[in-house]
Amino acid sequence: MERYKEAVEIDPKDIDAWINLGDAYYEIEDYNKAIESYNKALDIDPYNYSDIWNNLGLSYSLKDDTDEFDKAIECFKKALELDPDDPITYYNMGYSFEDRMESDEAIKNYKKALDLDPTYTDAWNNLALIYKDNEDYERAISCYKKAIKINPDDGFLARNLAIVYVHIKDYENAKKYFKKTLDLNPKNAQVWNDLGDVYYQESLFDEAIRCYERAVELDPFFSDAWNNLGLIHSLNQEFEKAIEHYNIPH
Repeated sequence: MERYKEAVEIDPKDIDAWINLGDAYYEIEDYNKAIESYNKALDIDPYNYSDIWNNLGLSYSLKDDTDEFDKAIECFKKALELDPDDPITYYNMGYSFEDRMESDEAIKNYKKALDLDPTYTDAWNNLALIYKDNEDYERAISCYKKAIKINPDDGFLARNLAIVYVHIKDYENAKKYFKKTLDLNPKNAQVWNDLGDVYYQESLFDEAIRCYERAVELDPFFSDAWNNLGLIHSLNQEFEKAIEHYNIPH
């Protein structure tokens, strides 16, 4: 950081130094200073650096201020004028449109990113999330399956697909993909709890208890799993056990 500050003091026209300084501020999440540095670089040359426009857009979007989303999108558009075949910029613009609750525009940009790079699993995931939120579960499932085919070792994708199956009450496939997630990461307490929830919905309480117990074994402060154990014991009229689990400090 100090080296880059010294570099721009020595030569305020050193565009690479301003870019490096902006990147350094970006890494420590000082987005205001990153924006200032990227703008200094663009004052020197606004026409040949699509990456600066892209990073400036990301800095605006990550400020998590709704007033800045418009600025972010304008920056991404500038980046695409310079490099119209960059799938990452289309992805970033899609994300900003999501932040603005404009799902149709987000979908359009994620699809453009995927036209340019069909292996872009983050774009498949975000597209699927929009479809899920819109209750278009068939399209969501299709997107997740494409992403998982590209990256079968991504437990995040498998869990997200399982959650869609829960929404449509396809519990067999939900269990299949929660178990796939656990095959990849058997110490994920959240997914053990998720799997327990499916067994609970099927009234398979012994299996649900086993999953919830594994969740709290992995995370003794996992309040949802403790409460779920208490609920099942209550349903089984095992009230002392239920009280015991409800009273666990978490």
